[in-house]
This record gives sequence, structure tokens and C-alpha cells, in this order.
Amino acid sequence: MITIANFYRFVRLENPAEVKAAIEAGASALGLSGTVLLGHEGINAGLAGTCPESLAKFITSLGVIHPGLSNLEAKWTTGTSLPYKWLEVKVKKSVVTFAGEDDPDINEILAAPRLSPAEFDLFMTEKGKNVVLVDTRNDYEYECGHFEGAVDLGLKRFKDFPEAFLNRFGEDQDQTYVFFCTGGIRCEKAVPWANARGFKNVFQIDGGIIKYLKHHKNADGTPSGKSLYQGSCFVFDQRRTIDEALTETSLDDPNLNPNDTSTVADHEPPKA
Repeated sequence: MITIANFYRFVRLENPAEVKAAIEAGASALGLSGTVLLGHEGINAGLAGTCPESLAKFITSLGVIHPGLSNLEAKWTTGTSLPYKWLEVKVKKSVVTFAGEDDPDINEILAAPRLSPAEFDLFMTEKGKNVVLVDTRNDYEYECGHFEGAVDLGLKRFKDFPEAFLNRFGEDQDQTYVFFCTGGIRCEKAVPWANARGFKNVFQIDGGIIKYLKHHKNADGTPSGKSLYQGSCFVFDQRRTIDEALTETSLDDPNLNPNDTSTVADHEPPKA
């Protein structure tokens, strides 16, 4: 069984090239594969290995490489084979492609309102009829699975979100919205972006679908049956999708050929 860890953090990295060299050396020594994007705004990574303990220790060691990378919260899933062919560490202008010059800054991102999985369930129980759930992912991801009643904006790439959202909801700034995505990173930018445009009641599911599904696992790893998420979850690696137990599924759909390469913590590979 292969263990996969996906994680990100928005934090100022003054010398991402130095961090890159240290990560390459450490990950290579442990035989890890995956993708790591680094930039002045932080880190966005997906790594895989055959030894979960070694992978966990490596993630902990990132805090030695840079104090801003201490105590990273990884999202853990499994697969039957290595989901990445090799290790690739890159320095990029941004660790998740979004609105370019209109991207929120780190302070806005960190201040954006979040709902834990438990808070989201309660929120939907109490206010669900007055909440618009918005899927910030692409249309093929939505087709694999989504929260019941969620809005599909028909996206092909995450950077199309701003225009699509304003076209659909631009006149409904007083509505209450909850954004969601696979691992949380897309919503980290989408929520403060919406806040800055007058949408004051916008929340995100902290940690995305993966953290939500983990919350709804029993002690033995089986799904609790209480999740509001329906279907499988598309991941941007060779596993294609994972199920409610966060394990690899056997989905084989030739139409799922994603070209969006904007995130890694949501399992997307970087642009070539």
C-alpha cells in the first residue's frame, strides 16, 4: 500500500530557491515521489512513499528547513501503486494559479472565514435552505462527486472561477455562500477574493473534501454514513479518484483528461 500526503501553507518564503534545494535533497534521500511547488507565498505539495512513518518524519523536518513550515497539516490518503512517476520541486510565481494581479494577499487569505467539517454539518442543518454551496473545482471533478445541491459553475480551469462566479452570482452579494474544493487550497484564494468584492457571507470548508471525508470515518476506517458528500473525489494523480474511505477507486473514465494544472495539494501536477 502506498501512502500519499498532500499539504500546503500560505507563508512568506523569502528564499524559495534555498528551500527547494533542501526539500529535493531530503525527499530524494527517502525515495519519495511527488510534486512540490514553492513561491514567495508559500508551499503546495503532494508526496508519496511506501513508508508512512518516513513520509511523516520528512514533513515534520520541513520546519527545520524553514520555521514557517513547522507543524504542517497533511491530508493522508492511500493507493495501490505510486501515484507520481518522479519527484519534482519547482519555484513558481504562485503556488495555486487563480486571478493573477487580483489574487488576495497572504493576510487576506489567513483571515478568511472557515468552517471545520463538524461546523459545516451543523451550519447546513441550521441554515442549509439559505446557503448556496459552490464547487470551486472543474466540471469533471464535480461529475465524480460533490455535496448535494452544490452549484457547478462549469469550470475547465480554476482561473476561470472569478468570471464564472460573478456571472452567476454578481447581483446576490447578500446571499450566504460556502465554497469547497478537494484539499482546501483553491478556496483559500476564492473566499477572500469574493470578500473583497462585496460578498461578506462567504465561508470555506476547512481542509476541503478530503478533511471532511476523514471527519466522517469511523475508528476502523469505514465511512460513517453521515457524510453530506456524494460520490467519489477526483484527484490529480494516477489514482484518478478516491472513495469515502480515502482509498483509491477503480474509476476508469476516458473523458477525465484534466488540463488544469493549478494546484498540487488538490492533487494537480504543475505545468510542464
